Amino acid sequence: MRGDATSYGRLSPSDLDPETAGLPYRFLRLMETDAPTAETVLTRRLVQPYAGPAAMAELRDFEAFQRNFDSWCTPLLSHFREQRGATTPKLAASQALKAVAQSLLNRVVVNYLLIGRAPPCADLRFLPLSKAPWLELYLDPRILPEETDLDPDRGPSELFQLSIVVEEIIKVLYEALGKRKTPKPVFYSSVAIALLSPFMALRRHGAHPQDVAALMRRFLTSFGRDINGGIVWRQRQNEERIEYAPRRKACCLKYALPDKPHLCSTCSRRPETLFFEPVEVGSAHETADGR
Repeated sequence: MRGDATSYGRLSPSDLDPETAGLPYRFLRLMETDAPTAETVLTRRLVQPYAGPAAMAELRDFEAFQRNFDSWCTPLLSHFREQRGATTPKLAASQALKAVAQSLLNRVVVNYLLIGRAPPCADLRFLPLSKAPWLELYLDPRILPEETDLDPDRGPSELFQLSIVVEEIIKVLYEALGKRKTPKPVFYSSVAIALLSPFMALRRHGAHPQDVAALMRRFLTSFGRDINGGIVWRQRQNEERIEYAPRRKACCLKYALPDKPHLCSTCSRRPETLFFEPVEVGSAHETADGR
């Protein structure tokens, strides 16, 4: 086990048989060999025990998240209506969902992929904010670093634990931003893309698209029909190999915002499928914390 810039330990996949290794090992192997610059970006996404200036009383547990998330969305929805020019409630809710899904779902997946552990709901703490990223996610500050270390024998159960946490978070998101606000195909497309975001980072940092797609497809088999239905897999014949590329099932309507009049790279409205082609490292847009 080796340490890194975080308080977590992480196993190195360099001496493992890639044919028998679990998904986190395969992810780490691909990152270390083909996309090493992605490590810094992904490490910033890890959910860690809270160590900031806010008092413990300001952190909210999962039950409080369930009770209060609808009210926490109010400033976020207002932001998209008043500051970003969302002209309809559906557009505002769709963009709010994308923002929160990246802040929550993206990050619990990173924990699973980088350290092999999926934090249970009881260990999560939430800090609502009045500006982006609107909702920060932490682990309970009382959790000791050694309690998060990767035990390779726990692999399959940890992936099952991740699916449970993801489903519980999605239920809360759907109640506040799905029902009668974001159409179901749009909702689950945004959820699925948030879950695949860490894999997208590998492609942006040099990994071959088909190596990334293989990990994505294996990963999604652990989730339900609705999440898998949020992604459409485009195929093309490249010499003797069939290649795959993920596309959203339904457009999030981001192009309708006045300051973002373009289609996302995985948008269902795009005539071309950009994922098939490798990316020049450093050319893709990335936010400050890599989300």
